[in-house]
Amino acid sequence: MESTFSSPAEAALLREAGASRVLTPLADLDRVYELERVAGFVRDLECQRVALQFPDQLLGDAGAVAARLEETTGSKMFILGDTAYGSCCVDVLGAEQAGAQALVHFGPACLSPPARPLPVAFVLGQRSVHLELCAKAFEAQNPDPKAPVVLLSEPACAHALEALATLLRPRYLDLLVSSPALPLPVGSCSPEPEPLERFGRRFPLAPGRCLEEYAPQPSGGFFRPVLAPCELEAACNPAWPPSGLAPYLTHYADLLPGSPFHVPLPPPDSELWDTPDVSLITGELRPPPVWKPSNDPGCLALTLRPQLELAESSPAASFLSSRSWQGLQPRLGQTPVTGAVSGRRGIAIAYEDEGGS
Repeated sequence: MESTFSSPAEAALLREAGASRVLTPLADLDRVYELERVAGFVRDLECQRVALQFPDQLLGDAGAVAARLEETTGSKMFILGDTAYGSCCVDVLGAEQAGAQALVHFGPACLSPPARPLPVAFVLGQRSVHLELCAKAFEAQNPDPKAPVVLLSEPACAHALEALATLLRPRYLDLLVSSPALPLPVGSCSPEPEPLERFGRRFPLAPGRCLEEYAPQPSGGFFRPVLAPCELEAACNPAWPPSGLAPYLTHYADLLPGSPFHVPLPPPDSELWDTPDVSLITGELRPPPVWKPSNDPGCLALTLRPQLELAESSPAASFLSSRSWQGLQPRLGQTPVTGAVSGRRGIAIAYEDEGGS
């Protein structure tokens, strides 16, 4: 199952570092590496030092891309030439060592968020596509022109989807084009998502978060069942909306005061505390907890704990406690001063003063 969604671990060991590849013509650099968009990303952040991360197969174009960006933006570009375990991951540590204020990741990317706060732009590239050969291969694989077809593509070839669909639509009438969703630069200004409406209230989603993060996630795949913060809040706070109306929150900070999702605890005299709940141990209804007002003197009374004594049940412990010698003790000023004398010499099996045996 893991190899279905990601490359196997052996691929990183078998990959040849710095493999030779045909360089991109200089006239195609702007199109292939989307340099206009990258230049806008650098200008918007007003970065003076930018790190450029390339996979091994694209390092041949790194020098030309860096020179073109320096000429366009006036910022200093640093090429991260260290081969990482996975070129799809963002090398934030290498960018920080170069003192970079932002990072541009070129090539295939897993789109994982960086471990440290650093503005990141992903450039998946635009590969050249031979439309006529793609159309012929598509017709060979899909001979039925009446069958519904969805045209998909990896992000690097998404720019050619509409042109390819134009060639295929005269024959394939039920043809849909699904363009991949390209990521927004991490750390840049992004449009605010639509608020989430629950139980009569509107909750704005946090920047960089999507609605899918608030969906329930099954815990059956974990080693132990995972209790989400919102589930703990539902168990302890009677004012929390019932299941199906409350948002599914996985970040504890969303429950704290100041968050739009925060629901304060009701006062002790609220009727919400009178609602009985079901015991998870017996499966029966249990009465609500009994609250005492703060002015009740019983709330301030302290109960003394009884003195606990250690019960010794070990015969060895009883014997050791009855011995007169309790270990080395300093006894400062309690022992007379005597001169040093020479002790016994030899080993324990035969001291010198014991003679031969």
